[in-house]
Order: sequence, then structure tokens, then C-alpha cells
Amino acid sequence: MNLLTYVRKEISFRKFNFVAGLISISLAMTVWSAAPSLLRALRKQTETLLLEREKATKREMLKLEDDYRIIMRDLGHNLMILAPDEDLVRLQREGVPLQTMPQDYASRLAVTGDIKSLNHILPVLQQKVNWPEQGGAEIILCGTPGQIPTPHRKRHLTEDGLAYLSPIVPGIPPGQLKIGSSLAEKLNLKAGQRLRLLGEEFVLAEVLPPEGSRQDVSVWCHLDWMQKALHKEGQISIILALQCICHADSLQQVSKDIKKWLPDVKIEEFSSMVKARLLARKRAAEAHQTAMRELKEHREKLFRQQKRFAGFAAPAAMLAAGLWIFFLFLNNVRERRQEMGVLRALGMSENNMLMIFLWKSVLIGILGAALGFFLGHSLALVGVEPDSALKQWYELLRWRELLLALIAAPALCILAAWLPARQAGRIDPAVMLMDA
Repeated sequence: MNLLTYVRKEISFRKFNFVAGLISISLAMTVWSAAPSLLRALRKQTETLLLEREKATKREMLKLEDDYRIIMRDLGHNLMILAPDEDLVRLQREGVPLQTMPQDYASRLAVTGDIKSLNHILPVLQQKVNWPEQGGAEIILCGTPGQIPTPHRKRHLTEDGLAYLSPIVPGIPPGQLKIGSSLAEKLNLKAGQRLRLLGEEFVLAEVLPPEGSRQDVSVWCHLDWMQKALHKEGQISIILALQCICHADSLQQVSKDIKKWLPDVKIEEFSSMVKARLLARKRAAEAHQTAMRELKEHREKLFRQQKRFAGFAAPAAMLAAGLWIFFLFLNNVRERRQEMGVLRALGMSENNMLMIFLWKSVLIGILGAALGFFLGHSLALVGVEPDSALKQWYELLRWRELLLALIAAPALCILAAWLPARQAGRIDPAVMLMDA
């Protein structure tokens, strides 16, 4: 009868002893393998969570940017471009520019210039005039063709690219007027009525809502008619624009970009909301960065805690399993001393007796390592979506850890079983037979 047959019979005869040892080493290897797999799963989960949070934040920031764009659009233009010889002090006092510049300047900015941070470009001709048909009332006459579409703002334009979907100042068709609220109230004018201005007949299309500004005493008309009526063909006095601020240096950069195409003009910002928008966007970005940093620090702290626990739990489980196997083998040897004495009397050598127990311990170690390793590795994925569980199972698996387990567990079992096996091999058959 060869050695392996003895080992098989030994296992078959003492099934409980073998199963108890197998369960012990399997549990130890479950803890041993679950710890690194769990840490890798936590690390991957953290990276996935941060990536998803980053994507969500980018979407929120884009939405925030779009919200700011709408808010800024509704607040009106915040940049004014004037003729090079305009007197800014007098303009502040009077509220109406005296000098003019070519109407072509607005087209240069909108089409040729392609300045990314400039939008809703509106050429305007302004002049104080008396309205003879209304008792010579002084008004601010404003002529505009409407906002000039910028080709790089396609998503804000109509399909034909000829007009804005949501303009700040809608175009005024020829033959129509829009009048400020204060002027309409003073002259008792109502929307829809027909009236004359500088000898031309118009329809009052709209009374503009009160703003508490010079617009309340303004009359808006189409630019072509005003240029002809005042003999200022091809001339405008102001270019209004919406300055879109995304970065701190954009405040200076937009002026440089305008000067590149219109080097002789004067540029005035007249809305503090430009800087307010920049500040709000900066605060939102800082809040996002703080939230991401706190989340990352929390996950790293959790990772370190689990790593420390794993560093303690795995060796403790292996030690407990080794002691359990030691006492199982020791108890097995003590209970079967007479049986072993008979085997020795029948000619089994001390070395063979030793090898029976050691091979049994090796089998316990190999089977326990394999069962425990895959069980522990699988437990690390508890809670993972079923659709991605198999993929992550393979991604987190480390074959060298399995190889190490298949070496470490049998080595531990051999070490634990060595002394009881030596004791079994050294049994004196004569003494055991006399005791029987």
C-alpha cells in the first residue's frame, strides 16, 4: 500500500478532523484574501465616484454658465464702444454721444473679428432731437438695425443664422416706433396708434417698460430711416455688446481683441455685473473644488482605516487557523496512539507515519487556500451591481496573490502539524501494544 493510499484512508477515516481543518484554513484565507480585494474595490469605487462627481459638476458648471449667460443677457448690454474723439466727460453728463463712426465697425466685430467673449453686438445711432409733431418735445432718438448675428454663436441663432433666438434688443421693422414709458405718459401715447415723426408716419408698436434711465425718454426706430432723416448715412454713434466673462484676464483681453480690429475706438464698461458674474463663477468653482477635496480626504481616511484593520485581521486569522490545526492534529494523535502503534508494528516507518500527517496538512492547506481565496475575493464585491460584478471580479483579481495563498496556507498547515506528526512518527509500537 503506497503512501497516498494511506493519506486517502486517513482522510476518509477522520472526515471531521479533515473538514474542521479545511474550514479553519478556508476562513483564515477568506479574511486574508478579502482584505486586499476589498481595498482595491474601495479604491476603484472612490475613483469611479470622483469621476462621476467630476462629470456631474462639469454639467452643473455648464448649466451655471448658461444660467449666467441668460441672466447677463436679461440685464442688458454691459460694454459700449464709442467713436475715437468722443468726450467721455460730456457723455456722462449729457447721456448722448455727439461723435459718430462708420456703421461698418459693428460688422467687423461681429463677423470678421470673431471675438469669442463678445456677443449681442448692437449698432445704434443716437441723437437728441425735437419732435415737432408733439409740440417740439425733446427726445433721444435711437436708430438700430437690430443685433448683428455672430457666426460663432450658432446655437444662439435662428436656423438661417440671420437673427438671434433671444435678442436683448429685438429689431425694429421699418415704419414702426418704440417709445419709453415716461415719454409715452407725458405725450399720452398708446401702443397701436399711428403718429408722425419728422414728417414720416409710423405705428407705435410698443411702449417700453420703465427702467429709470434715459431710455424712458427715448424713441427707437429703424436705423436706415434715422440715418436718412438726419443725413447721417452709414454712421452710428455707439456699438453696444455683451461681454461674456469666464476668466479674470478676460476683462483686459476683450479690450485688446476689440482694439485689434478697431484700434481707434474708446471702450467703456458700464455694468458691475460683469465682475459679479466672474466672482460668482469663481465661488462656484471653489465650492466644487472644496467638496471634491473633502470627499477625497474622507475616502482616503476610510481607506487607511481599512488598511490598518486588514493589516491586523489577516495575520490574526492566520495565527488562529494555525493554532486550531495544531490542536486538531495533536488531539488526533493522542486519540489514535494504539492504532498508530499497530501500524508501526506492521512495519510502517517513522518517516512514512510523519509524511501521512504532513500530506494531509498540505491537502488541507491547498484546498483551504483555494476555497478561502476565491470566497474572500468574491465577498469584496458584495453590493456591486450584478451587471458589472463579473467584470470587476476579474479586474480586482491578482493571480500572484492566489499563488502566494497556495504557498502560504500549506506552509502554515505543515508548520502547525509538524510537532503532532513528529510525535506520531516516534510512537514505540511495543509500548502501545502492551498498553492495549
